[in-house]
Order: sequence, then structure tokens, then C-alpha cells
Amino acid sequence: MEQDNTVLLSKKMYSKMINKCRRGLPNEACGLLSGRGNRCLTVWPMKNIEPTPFSFAMDINQQEKTLKKMKDINEDFIGIYHSHPNGIAVPSEDDIKHAVYPEAFYFVISISHKKEDLRCYKIKEGKVKNVEILYY
Repeated sequence: MEQDNTVLLSKKMYSKMINKCRRGLPNEACGLLSGRGNRCLTVWPMKNIEPTPFSFAMDINQQEKTLKKMKDINEDFIGIYHSHPNGIAVPSEDDIKHAVYPEAFYFVISISHKKEDLRCYKIKEGKVKNVEILYY
């Protein structure tokens, strides 16, 4: 059960996600994460095919290719990240409504101010639970 309460993320992966989100400004940026258990091992930046400052969507073909690459390197899909360029690092109503992977970690990155804020959640059946990020 502890794996649901914490997620492991390297400082290098953190930087990669933040940089991708900054490059996406003024729109939301997004991507996938793979790893094993609750340890994130690889960041997979994805193209936001509906770029706005308030939403994101990933291309299904790019997702399928990325999921195959994850398998090729013996990692599992374990999470999704996206940015909130004008908001806080909390899932929006749309984020909660579109959360279809109850096992996944959902990372939300606020980059509206000079200092970014990254938070992680589990979202299941409309319920949001905070997940502690442990950096390594």
C-alpha cells in the first residue's frame, strides 16, 4: 500500500519535465512516465495536440508508440504529467474527469510563477489523493 502514498523521482527527471513545460508556454505541456513499481525511470515528453493554456491532449498514435518503447526497455507505464501555466499544481475538474488510469501517478506542474511547483496525485473514481514525491 505504501507504493500508493509515495513516488520516487530523480532530480534529472524533475528538470526534464520542468524544462519541457517551460518550452510549452503559454500552453499546457504533457508527457508520460515509465518505471517499475513507484519508481519513475524515464520521462517521455508528448506533443500537446490541442494546445491551449487550459488543456492538453495526446495523440493516440504517439502514445501507442511510446508504450511500445517502454516495453522494449522493460519498463511499465506508471504516470502522466502536465503543466498548469496559469494555475496551481492541483488537478482541475477536467483533469479529474479525464483520469482513466487509477493505477497511474498524475503529476501536475505549476509554472505560472518564477518558481515552479510539482505535485503528484492518484485519481480514482473522481477522488483525488495526494502522493508524496521522494527525490533521488
